[in-house]
Amino acid sequence: MTDGRLQLSEIERIAASPGWRERRVEVFDTSVGRVIAKGQRPPRSPARYRVLDALARLLGVPFLRAVPAYGGAAAQAVEIRRLQALAAAGVPVPEVLHVAQDFFVMRWLGASHLALMLHQRHPAAFELWQQGARALLQVHAAGQYLSQCFGRNMIVDDGGGQPRLVGMIDFEDDPLEAMGLAEAQVRDWLSYLQSTLWDLHVPRPQLDAALDALIAAERADVRALFAGACRRLGWLRCLPARRKYGRDTIAVQAVAAAAHRWRRRHPHEPAQIPFSSTTNQDPR
Repeated sequence: MTDGRLQLSEIERIAASPGWRERRVEVFDTSVGRVIAKGQRPPRSPARYRVLDALARLLGVPFLRAVPAYGGAAAQAVEIRRLQALAAAGVPVPEVLHVAQDFFVMRWLGASHLALMLHQRHPAAFELWQQGARALLQVHAAGQYLSQCFGRNMIVDDGGGQPRLVGMIDFEDDPLEAMGLAEAQVRDWLSYLQSTLWDLHVPRPQLDAALDALIAAERADVRALFAGACRRLGWLRCLPARRKYGRDTIAVQAVAAAAHRWRRRHPHEPAQIPFSSTTNQDPR
Protein backbone atom coordinates (compact mmCIF):
# COMPACT_ATOMS: atom_id res chain seq x y z
CA MET A 1 0.00 0.00 0.00
CA THR A 2 1.14 3.57 -0.70
CA ASP A 3 -0.20 6.94 0.37
CA GLY A 4 -0.71 8.00 -3.26
CA ARG A 5 2.45 10.11 -3.37
CA LEU A 6 5.55 9.61 -5.46
CA GLN A 7 8.65 8.61 -3.57
CA LEU A 8 11.58 11.02 -3.55
CA SER A 9 13.72 8.55 -5.51
CA GLU A 10 11.02 8.35 -8.19
CA ILE A 11 10.82 12.12 -8.47
CA GLU A 12 14.59 12.29 -8.82
CA ARG A 13 14.53 9.58 -11.51
CA ILE A 14 11.86 11.42 -13.45
CA ALA A 15 13.63 14.76 -13.09
CA ALA A 16 16.89 13.29 -14.42
CA SER A 17 15.33 11.57 -17.43
CA PRO A 18 16.09 13.00 -20.89
CA GLY A 19 12.90 11.52 -22.36
CA TRP A 20 10.40 14.23 -21.46
CA ARG A 21 12.95 16.89 -22.40
CA GLU A 22 13.38 15.43 -25.88
CA ARG A 23 9.80 14.32 -26.56
CA ARG A 24 8.01 16.61 -24.09
CA VAL A 25 6.13 13.71 -22.49
CA GLU A 26 7.35 10.44 -20.96
CA VAL A 27 5.59 7.60 -19.17
CA PHE A 28 7.03 5.99 -16.02
CA ASP A 29 6.04 3.04 -13.87
CA THR A 30 6.11 4.01 -10.19
CA SER A 31 4.93 2.87 -6.78
CA VAL A 32 1.62 4.71 -7.34
CA GLY A 33 1.09 3.22 -10.79
CA ARG A 34 1.83 4.53 -14.25
CA VAL A 35 2.41 8.28 -14.48
CA ILE A 36 3.33 10.72 -17.21
CA ALA A 37 5.82 13.58 -16.98
CA LYS A 38 5.06 16.58 -19.17
CA GLY A 39 7.65 19.18 -20.06
CA GLN A 40 6.95 22.71 -21.14
CA ARG A 41 6.11 23.74 -24.68
CA PRO A 42 8.09 26.62 -26.22
CA PRO A 43 6.04 29.80 -26.75
CA ARG A 44 4.17 29.76 -30.04
CA SER A 45 4.32 32.39 -32.76
CA PRO A 46 1.47 34.92 -32.57
CA ALA A 47 1.01 34.70 -36.37
CA ARG A 48 -1.20 31.60 -36.18
CA TYR A 49 -3.49 33.34 -33.70
CA ARG A 50 -3.90 36.37 -35.94
CA VAL A 51 -5.08 34.05 -38.70
CA LEU A 52 -7.58 32.36 -36.37
CA ASP A 53 -8.87 35.72 -35.12
CA ALA A 54 -9.33 36.91 -38.70
CA LEU A 55 -11.25 33.74 -39.53
CA ALA A 56 -13.49 34.19 -36.49
CA ARG A 57 -14.30 37.74 -37.59
CA LEU A 58 -14.93 36.62 -41.18
CA LEU A 59 -17.33 33.91 -40.07
CA GLY A 60 -18.99 36.14 -37.49
CA VAL A 61 -18.38 33.61 -34.70
CA PRO A 62 -16.33 35.40 -32.03
CA PHE A 63 -15.92 32.41 -29.75
CA LEU A 64 -13.74 30.78 -32.41
CA ARG A 65 -11.13 33.46 -31.76
CA ALA A 66 -7.71 32.41 -30.56
CA VAL A 67 -7.20 31.75 -26.87
CA PRO A 68 -3.87 32.89 -25.39
CA ALA A 69 -1.38 29.99 -25.41
CA TYR A 70 1.69 31.14 -23.58
CA GLY A 71 4.06 28.21 -23.64
CA GLY A 72 6.73 27.73 -20.99
CA ALA A 73 6.04 28.09 -17.29
CA ALA A 74 2.92 30.20 -17.86
CA ALA A 75 1.24 27.44 -19.88
CA GLN A 76 2.22 24.86 -17.27
CA ALA A 77 0.65 26.99 -14.55
CA VAL A 78 -2.55 27.31 -16.59
CA GLU A 79 -2.75 23.56 -17.13
CA ILE A 80 -2.20 22.72 -13.47
CA ARG A 81 -4.81 25.26 -12.41
CA ARG A 82 -7.33 23.91 -14.92
CA LEU A 83 -6.65 20.28 -13.94
CA GLN A 84 -7.21 21.11 -10.29
CA ALA A 85 -10.39 23.10 -10.98
CA LEU A 86 -11.84 20.36 -13.17
CA ALA A 87 -10.98 17.65 -10.64
CA ALA A 88 -12.63 19.67 -7.88
CA ALA A 89 -15.78 19.84 -10.03
CA GLY A 90 -15.82 16.06 -10.43
CA VAL A 91 -14.54 15.97 -14.01
CA PRO A 92 -12.42 12.87 -14.82
CA VAL A 93 -8.97 14.35 -15.45
CA PRO A 94 -5.50 13.15 -14.45
CA GLU A 95 -4.46 13.78 -10.86
CA VAL A 96 -1.47 16.12 -10.53
CA LEU A 97 1.16 14.30 -8.47
CA HIS A 98 4.21 16.58 -8.60
CA VAL A 99 5.06 20.04 -9.92
CA ALA A 100 8.61 21.14 -10.72
CA GLN A 101 10.00 24.27 -12.31
CA ASP A 102 10.17 22.85 -15.83
CA PHE A 103 7.80 19.85 -15.78
CA PHE A 104 4.99 18.26 -13.83
CA VAL A 105 3.80 14.71 -13.24
CA MET A 106 0.24 13.40 -13.44
CA ARG A 107 -1.43 10.03 -13.46
CA TRP A 108 -1.44 8.19 -16.76
CA LEU A 109 -4.94 7.54 -18.11
CA GLY A 110 -3.96 5.43 -21.11
CA ALA A 111 -2.74 5.55 -24.70
CA SER A 112 -5.98 4.94 -26.58
CA HIS A 113 -8.37 7.79 -27.35
CA LEU A 114 -11.69 8.51 -29.03
CA ALA A 115 -10.20 9.72 -32.32
CA LEU A 116 -8.30 6.44 -32.67
CA MET A 117 -11.42 4.37 -31.96
CA LEU A 118 -13.34 6.32 -34.60
CA HIS A 119 -10.58 6.01 -37.16
CA GLN A 120 -10.34 2.25 -36.58
CA ARG A 121 -14.13 2.00 -36.96
CA HIS A 122 -14.32 0.11 -33.68
CA PRO A 123 -17.72 -1.57 -33.18
CA ALA A 124 -18.23 0.63 -30.09
CA ALA A 125 -17.23 3.86 -31.87
CA PHE A 126 -20.66 5.48 -31.82
CA GLU A 127 -21.25 4.54 -28.18
CA LEU A 128 -17.87 6.02 -27.28
CA TRP A 129 -18.74 9.17 -29.23
CA GLN A 130 -21.95 9.45 -27.23
CA GLN A 131 -20.01 8.90 -23.99
CA GLY A 132 -17.72 11.78 -24.94
CA ALA A 133 -20.67 14.03 -25.72
CA ARG A 134 -22.48 13.13 -22.49
CA ALA A 135 -19.27 13.75 -20.56
CA LEU A 136 -19.16 17.19 -22.15
CA LEU A 137 -22.69 17.85 -20.91
CA GLN A 138 -21.61 16.88 -17.40
CA VAL A 139 -18.60 19.18 -17.59
CA HIS A 140 -20.83 22.08 -18.58
CA ALA A 141 -23.44 21.26 -15.95
CA ALA A 142 -20.65 21.56 -13.37
CA GLY A 143 -19.94 25.11 -14.60
CA GLN A 144 -16.75 24.06 -16.37
CA TYR A 145 -15.32 23.86 -19.90
CA LEU A 146 -12.50 21.98 -21.64
CA SER A 147 -11.04 24.21 -24.39
CA GLN A 148 -9.01 21.54 -26.25
CA CYS A 149 -12.11 19.40 -26.65
CA PHE A 150 -10.83 17.14 -29.41
CA GLY A 151 -11.31 13.43 -29.89
CA ARG A 152 -7.60 12.82 -29.38
CA ASN A 153 -7.87 14.33 -25.88
CA MET A 154 -10.65 11.96 -24.74
CA ILE A 155 -8.90 8.91 -23.32
CA VAL A 156 -10.48 5.48 -23.75
CA ASP A 157 -9.79 2.33 -21.73
CA ASP A 158 -9.81 -0.51 -24.25
CA GLY A 159 -7.77 -2.95 -22.20
CA GLY A 160 -10.47 -5.59 -21.99
CA GLY A 161 -14.20 -5.92 -22.27
CA GLN A 162 -16.29 -3.02 -23.49
CA PRO A 163 -14.16 0.10 -24.11
CA ARG A 164 -15.15 3.16 -22.13
CA LEU A 165 -14.20 6.80 -21.80
CA VAL A 166 -12.04 7.35 -18.71
CA GLY A 167 -11.00 10.99 -18.83
CA MET A 168 -9.86 14.13 -20.64
CA ILE A 169 -6.43 15.69 -21.08
CA ASP A 170 -4.65 18.80 -22.44
CA PHE A 171 -5.54 22.09 -20.73
CA GLU A 172 -2.70 24.46 -21.58
CA ASP A 173 -4.96 27.40 -22.39
CA ASP A 174 -7.94 29.00 -20.68
CA PRO A 175 -10.76 30.26 -22.93
CA LEU A 176 -12.11 32.50 -20.17
CA GLU A 177 -9.19 34.80 -20.89
CA ALA A 178 -10.84 35.59 -24.22
CA MET A 179 -14.58 34.93 -23.81
CA GLY A 180 -17.41 34.19 -21.40
CA LEU A 181 -18.40 30.82 -19.97
CA ALA A 182 -21.28 30.06 -22.35
CA GLU A 183 -19.09 30.92 -25.33
CA ALA A 184 -16.34 28.63 -24.02
CA GLN A 185 -18.85 25.83 -23.70
CA VAL A 186 -20.15 26.27 -27.26
CA ARG A 187 -16.53 26.35 -28.37
CA ASP A 188 -16.24 22.91 -26.71
CA TRP A 189 -19.12 21.59 -28.81
CA LEU A 190 -17.74 22.94 -32.07
CA SER A 191 -14.28 21.53 -31.30
CA TYR A 192 -15.74 18.15 -30.39
CA LEU A 193 -17.89 17.93 -33.51
CA GLN A 194 -15.17 19.23 -35.82
CA SER A 195 -12.67 16.67 -34.55
CA THR A 196 -14.99 13.65 -34.66
CA LEU A 197 -17.85 13.88 -37.15
CA TRP A 198 -15.67 13.52 -40.23
CA ASP A 199 -14.56 10.08 -39.00
CA LEU A 200 -17.82 8.94 -37.40
CA HIS A 201 -19.43 6.41 -39.73
CA VAL A 202 -23.09 6.17 -38.70
CA PRO A 203 -26.31 6.84 -40.63
CA ARG A 204 -27.19 10.53 -40.79
CA PRO A 205 -30.61 10.14 -39.04
CA GLN A 206 -28.92 8.36 -36.14
CA LEU A 207 -26.33 11.11 -35.75
CA ASP A 208 -28.90 13.89 -36.07
CA ALA A 209 -31.17 12.36 -33.44
CA ALA A 210 -28.27 12.02 -31.03
CA LEU A 211 -27.17 15.63 -31.59
CA ASP A 212 -30.72 16.88 -31.08
CA ALA A 213 -30.92 15.16 -27.69
CA LEU A 214 -27.50 16.41 -26.62
CA ILE A 215 -28.02 20.07 -27.47
CA ALA A 216 -31.54 19.98 -25.99
CA ALA A 217 -29.93 19.06 -22.66
CA GLU A 218 -27.77 22.22 -22.64
CA ARG A 219 -28.67 25.50 -20.93
CA ALA A 220 -30.74 27.97 -22.94
CA ASP A 221 -27.85 30.43 -23.37
CA VAL A 222 -25.58 27.71 -24.72
CA ARG A 223 -28.29 26.50 -27.10
CA ALA A 224 -28.81 30.03 -28.38
CA LEU A 225 -25.11 30.49 -29.07
CA PHE A 226 -24.96 27.08 -30.71
CA ALA A 227 -27.93 27.97 -32.92
CA GLY A 228 -26.21 31.21 -33.92
CA ALA A 229 -23.04 29.35 -34.77
CA CYS A 230 -25.00 26.86 -36.87
CA ARG A 231 -26.58 29.72 -38.81
CA ARG A 232 -23.22 31.37 -39.47
CA LEU A 233 -21.27 28.21 -40.29
CA GLY A 234 -23.82 26.35 -42.41
CA TRP A 235 -22.54 27.64 -45.73
CA LEU A 236 -19.24 25.83 -45.16
CA ARG A 237 -21.10 22.59 -45.91
CA CYS A 238 -20.33 23.44 -49.55
CA LEU A 239 -16.66 22.64 -48.99
CA PRO A 240 -15.40 19.41 -50.62
CA ALA A 241 -16.22 16.31 -48.58
CA ARG A 242 -13.71 14.04 -50.32
CA ARG A 243 -10.63 12.92 -48.41
CA LYS A 244 -8.25 13.92 -51.18
CA TYR A 245 -8.80 17.55 -50.12
CA GLY A 246 -7.29 16.90 -46.72
CA ARG A 247 -8.57 16.10 -43.25
CA ASP A 248 -9.00 19.73 -42.15
CA THR A 249 -11.26 20.50 -45.11
CA ILE A 250 -13.50 17.48 -44.68
CA ALA A 251 -13.62 17.99 -40.90
CA VAL A 252 -14.94 21.54 -41.36
CA GLN A 253 -17.35 20.36 -44.06
CA ALA A 254 -18.72 17.62 -41.79
CA VAL A 255 -19.42 19.88 -38.83
CA ALA A 256 -20.89 22.58 -41.08
CA ALA A 257 -23.22 20.06 -42.73
CA ALA A 258 -24.37 18.79 -39.33
CA ALA A 259 -24.82 22.38 -38.13
CA HIS A 260 -26.91 23.24 -41.20
CA ARG A 261 -29.15 20.21 -40.70
CA TRP A 262 -29.55 21.01 -37.00
CA ARG A 263 -30.61 24.58 -37.78
CA ARG A 264 -33.12 23.39 -40.37
CA ARG A 265 -34.64 21.02 -37.81
CA HIS A 266 -34.81 23.80 -35.21
CA PRO A 267 -35.75 26.95 -37.12
CA HIS A 268 -37.50 28.49 -34.12
CA GLU A 269 -34.65 27.99 -31.64
CA PRO A 270 -33.48 31.47 -30.53
CA ALA A 271 -30.08 32.24 -32.02
CA GLN A 272 -27.47 34.52 -30.52
CA ILE A 273 -24.09 35.68 -31.79
CA PRO A 274 -22.60 38.35 -29.50
CA PHE A 275 -20.61 41.15 -31.05
CA SER A 276 -18.46 41.41 -27.93
CA SER A 277 -17.88 39.13 -24.99
CA THR A 278 -16.95 39.49 -21.39
CA THR A 279 -13.63 38.11 -20.24
CA ASN A 280 -12.05 36.72 -17.14
CA GLN A 281 -15.26 35.22 -15.81
CA ASP A 282 -14.28 32.52 -13.37
CA PRO A 283 -16.94 29.78 -13.30
CA ARG A 284 -15.75 28.19 -10.08
